[in-house]
Amino acid sequence: MFATGLECIRCAARYPLTARATCPACLTGLDVASIEDSSLSQTLAVAYDLEGLRRSLDRDRLRSRPPGLWKYAELLPVGDPRCRIDVGAGGTRLVRLDRLGHGLPVRLLAKVEGENPTGSFKDRPIGVAASVARELGARTLACMTSGNIGSALAAAAARAGLPAVVFLLASGGLTEGELGVNLEKFGQMRAYGATVLCPEASMLALTRLAAALTAELGWTWMHDLPAYQAEGDKTTAFEIAEQLDWDVPDYVVVPAGTGTNLFGIWKGFDELAQLGFTGRAPRIVAVQPVGADPLVRAYDRGDAIMAPLDAVPPNIALPITHRVTGHHAYEGVRKSHGTAIAVTDDEIRRALLDLGSREGIYCEPASAAALAGARKLVQRGALVAGSRVACILTSHGLKDARAIGGWFEAPTRVTASLEAVRRAAAG
Repeated sequence: MFATGLECIRCAARYPLTARATCPACLTGLDVASIEDSSLSQTLAVAYDLEGLRRSLDRDRLRSRPPGLWKYAELLPVGDPRCRIDVGAGGTRLVRLDRLGHGLPVRLLAKVEGENPTGSFKDRPIGVAASVARELGARTLACMTSGNIGSALAAAAARAGLPAVVFLLASGGLTEGELGVNLEKFGQMRAYGATVLCPEASMLALTRLAAALTAELGWTWMHDLPAYQAEGDKTTAFEIAEQLDWDVPDYVVVPAGTGTNLFGIWKGFDELAQLGFTGRAPRIVAVQPVGADPLVRAYDRGDAIMAPLDAVPPNIALPITHRVTGHHAYEGVRKSHGTAIAVTDDEIRRALLDLGSREGIYCEPASAAALAGARKLVQRGALVAGSRVACILTSHGLKDARAIGGWFEAPTRVTASLEAVRRAAAG
């Protein structure tokens, strides 16, 4: 294995490859509640022996392997092949958005992550983090989530033959039932055999409860393995580079909630450039909903450290609605000389419907935020003319179907006659 340890991207402190969630050096002086609200709780990354990788791996060797998460095994932090959990993640399409891009000064691409086994990009980060947990001796896998992480964890645990426990949290009211949870994702978790609980408590209380359950029952929580989750996310960058014959896009646009996916994608492109597999890394663009945009605000102000928002208003992009985004994502945007932009519900809605009706791609609202952000930057003249812009569409539309349930009129009733159908079809 070429992974050598964990490294803080802010202060460069080094740690061994263990289940460490945060860098203590960066959080000195903060109490537990403040750590929960701090962007600095997300600064750790897996470091590699890049010189050893240069000697052992080349592009032709990678290209010869079948698609999937584990084709990049040398670039992932799992040493024992027997611990790799493979549910079939990765190998998703990179699509040219020719119809949506017609007449625009840039060329649009879309990475369709809804094609992953559980319908979202989360199969990548959870696939790696759960495999690391397995290698570290995990007996039960657990997570706290409003949806996609729980589905991915449940599938990975089933594949590995491990119990899974999901704390399923309310997801903002666009759901059914008194618990306010996403029923599509709940059904997935149960179908995969997970135990699903809906605890009523603050995130701080739940974090403390999770620590107690780890001490008492030996559960392994995915929020204790964020650095390893980013390693799964970076395989999205590897695939995009390979699909473009190692000529990377000029911009990669990523919906950003906690920001781990964005950071992982930037890290993947950066590692490819350091290995000499590509000539450069693209600029990374973070997209967040208006009002739930801590990274955008920090970037616009030029803050050194991102501040949490006091509150966030409701919006249709719930998976990327957070009061604070990790510092690792902020660094990914800044180090890539990228940018950040906030989009409205209407902009997301138009992007989702255009992707479906003009390109045949159905994604959930949080995913469509990527296209909405790219369009907004084009309108502002903020993207270089002639550049290639890859939008990361993180999840399938069926993952959050109720979010768009009120957008359409009821189906038109017609009699079974040629004339009735002709009139109805004409509008």
